[in-house]
Amino acid sequence: MLARFFALFYVVALCDGKNFTLSASNFLLNGEPHFLRSGSLHYSRVPASLWADRLDRMKALDLNTVQTYIPWNWHESNFEGTETDFAGNRDIEHFMDLVAERDMLLLMRPGPYICGEWDFGGFPARLLANPDLTIRTDNAAYMAEVGAWFEVLLPKLKPYLIENGGPIAMVQIENEFGSYGDVTTNPKDEAYLLALIDLVRKHLGGSVVLYTTDGGNIGSMTRGSLKGDIVLTLGDFGPGTDLMSSSIAGQTAMNSEYNPLMCTEYYTGWLTHFGEDIATTETASMIATMQDMIDANMSFNLYMAHGGTNFGFWAGANGQGGSNYQPDITSYDYNSPISEHGAHNFGSDGVDKFEAVQTLLRKNFDDATVEEPIAPRVEAYGEVPLTNSSSLSFLEYMKKFDIVTTGDFHSQEQLGQRFGFLLYSIESIGECGECIVEVSDLRDRAFLFSNGNLIADIFRADETELNFTAIAEPGATLDILVESFGRLNFGGGMGTDWKGIGNLKVDSIQVSSGVDHRFVEMTAEDLVAIETIAQNNSSGGGQRFLSGTFEIQEGNIANTFIDMSEFGQGFVFLNGFNLGKYWSAKGPVLTLYVPDEVLKTGTNEVTVLELENYLSNPKISFVQTPNVK
Repeated sequence: MLARFFALFYVVALCDGKNFTLSASNFLLNGEPHFLRSGSLHYSRVPASLWADRLDRMKALDLNTVQTYIPWNWHESNFEGTETDFAGNRDIEHFMDLVAERDMLLLMRPGPYICGEWDFGGFPARLLANPDLTIRTDNAAYMAEVGAWFEVLLPKLKPYLIENGGPIAMVQIENEFGSYGDVTTNPKDEAYLLALIDLVRKHLGGSVVLYTTDGGNIGSMTRGSLKGDIVLTLGDFGPGTDLMSSSIAGQTAMNSEYNPLMCTEYYTGWLTHFGEDIATTETASMIATMQDMIDANMSFNLYMAHGGTNFGFWAGANGQGGSNYQPDITSYDYNSPISEHGAHNFGSDGVDKFEAVQTLLRKNFDDATVEEPIAPRVEAYGEVPLTNSSSLSFLEYMKKFDIVTTGDFHSQEQLGQRFGFLLYSIESIGECGECIVEVSDLRDRAFLFSNGNLIADIFRADETELNFTAIAEPGATLDILVESFGRLNFGGGMGTDWKGIGNLKVDSIQVSSGVDHRFVEMTAEDLVAIETIAQNNSSGGGQRFLSGTFEIQEGNIANTFIDMSEFGQGFVFLNGFNLGKYWSAKGPVLTLYVPDEVLKTGTNEVTVLELENYLSNPKISFVQTPNVK
């Protein structure tokens, strides 16, 4: 393989005098030891208009390097993958330009798998629709998809390599593969990593440093990386780790001639799932282990330096599949030093994380310091009545869409759907005895209607199995509205986490035909097409669109939060932008972050798709701080 010819790529001299290489114990920038003080910022979780601000805050934190993922599915604008999008909030080249302007290095993580609490770990949903495709191993169908994606992506990165005057110092291969596969026992897994290295070398050449990230221990590194110098094996861990007995020992065992130490994901906080307490960590412990790393000459990457937001449907989920399912909340604040809206975060001990990290780094390093930008402005615009309520239920709205197919049960992915809502309809279940409806393999939440009346509301993670029963009326029209949450982004269940339902029985008789399928992805275009939002208040139950308008005076646009604590569960759209999912009953965050770029001078329109509660006097509140229960 091509990769085997690049064992000495670390010491290649680069043509313009800029180079990033390795020695036995150091990273070298232009031949001089260089300590990487890195922080993760995911451009896909931050509007492009705020990239410069967040990078400036990271620079003021005294970081000299940025690490980011490239989510494959973020850049595909249709299900088939025939159209890609690298404009606006997806303009990765502009992001790299901004990093370079700040004289910061960049650690690029192009996947193809990224995890990152992102839907399906960054994979396109269509991969689940191909029965011949197995993700994250040497499978022909999968590698063909990866190869085609890298043909598009990697040429965009090449001009930004450090040898070409850009900021990219290192490129990661895959991500935490030792938590999924095992190169020591499965030849196809080893071949997979080697094939990825070959693909990257084909497009980026032999000079860029390649690395892997796995759990900070010898077991994870052995399963997920390759011994020797074909790739630099690095690890991740959190506060309180014994560096010598875990990560350092693992790196030393895996790397040969070149072994600069680094923690590629040092956890400044943690992720949060619906129904959990908000995740916070202690600042003092975080700082203590950072000092240990500095003393050990171990570079680090703060995961996260700034977390951002899972806008729209992009939040992923953890768990092992089945009912062991933990969907991530919309906020990806992560209790990181820079909060979701750009302010300082505080640890569980009440200590300012930004100030603590900045003080530590300025004490240990004598680089020129950069002043922190002024605190982001946050405005409370007050209450907005949602006076325009749809007189048509969401079920009736869904039935206005064309039938995609009729037959037996299909998943979202089999129908060409990336995310959103899928409606299964049966015109008549016929005459039946007890009319017991049995639904199997629910992914993820189902609303079951008999003749338009809600008879069951089931959420996958609340059940011990993915099956449920309900009682329908004889001869009823049966509708099953399925809401998909994030696809699994971690663990062995990823490859089978399709969305929808598996099948249905009525009085133990399998329904195998006559099922109509409709779906909506709730894009901005779909939202514009909602003609059912009328000027009259609804008197029905839940599951309706609610809308209202409010005015912003010139010069008064700022960041804000929408408090949804009076609502049940659903989505909020502001001027057509999907702010994400709320679920007030489960929490823990009862607000949705609104970046200032979503707002405009003059009239702003907010639309709520409420799926649970009927509210007689619905209104939202714009507040200055997150509401956490």
